[in-house]
Amino acid sequence: MDIPSKTEQLDSEHPYSIPMLILFTGKGGVGKSTMSATTAIHHAQKGKKTILVSSDPAHSTDDVIGQKVGFNPTEIDKNLWAMNINAEKQAKDFLERINEGMMSLTANIPGFDPEILGEMAGFPGMEEYFGMEMIYNLMTDASYDVVVFDTAPTGHTLKMLTAPDSIRAFILRILRMKAKIENLKGFIFRKKSQTAQVVKELEDICDRIEVFKRLLREDDCSINLVSIPSEAGYQECARTIKFLNTIELPVKHILVNNIVPDFGEDVWKTAEDNPAAAMTQRRYKIQQPYLTRYRNLAADHQVRLVGITLVPFEPMGLLALEKLSTLVWGSKGMI
Repeated sequence: MDIPSKTEQLDSEHPYSIPMLILFTGKGGVGKSTMSATTAIHHAQKGKKTILVSSDPAHSTDDVIGQKVGFNPTEIDKNLWAMNINAEKQAKDFLERINEGMMSLTANIPGFDPEILGEMAGFPGMEEYFGMEMIYNLMTDASYDVVVFDTAPTGHTLKMLTAPDSIRAFILRILRMKAKIENLKGFIFRKKSQTAQVVKELEDICDRIEVFKRLLREDDCSINLVSIPSEAGYQECARTIKFLNTIELPVKHILVNNIVPDFGEDVWKTAEDNPAAAMTQRRYKIQQPYLTRYRNLAADHQVRLVGITLVPFEPMGLLALEKLSTLVWGSKGMI
């Protein structure tokens, strides 16, 4: 179950190499898929066997890369693979098993509706958990050097990381109910094995999430927040980094996307007669206070801030993403 630390691997008789994990999260529409794809291309071109994995239900990776990506690793380019995760089906199958166990547990109680318990088992973050489980499997697979994880929007990802609290509370309710059923006068409890199996399955999920969180604290794993210079973007980023700190998951980079560059006085002085220059300057000025707030946020949390300016091309397709990677992974970019 446990993935040993780097030190533990060196001490092991059969050490194995854990791939580098680079995880991107952030609110919807800020460019997570673009940052993930350009990062995967960067590492693939460095000679690293790299896989780009998306758990976002929108599966925008297909659009960004410009190729159809399925639910199995698809070779995109030299040293580069990509895949989407069909977590929805896995979550549905899991909830059906939990419902079956609950029905077995309560089958002999007159008038009891077991579907109530089945609804309680629809834990927040279950789809994201099964996405995480796929990443867990890739991290123990020797096939890749780098795993780039394009997550669902922030709220979904955070629900997965906090799911153990909800699951453990549900386990306690199951065990209390089991004890009450066994104490009913004249009731013969014959479903111990089903109950034990339900509890074990839930406990295994809690254990795996905790292992995944420990893995995210490894030096070769990084959590990166993608945002934009707007009020909603900043507030979401600030809340996320604060929450991740409370569960001791360090953020390595804040990437602020879609920044209007400073075109200089020669361009700005034409704004009075040039509507395009006027609109661009207005947006530039609106963004400046937010960029200051991001600088302060990064400094407060000791996180590297990476600014990604708007580019004069659509960052879609391998060639465009390769050009963008010089910004994302340049001298002032990610490390």
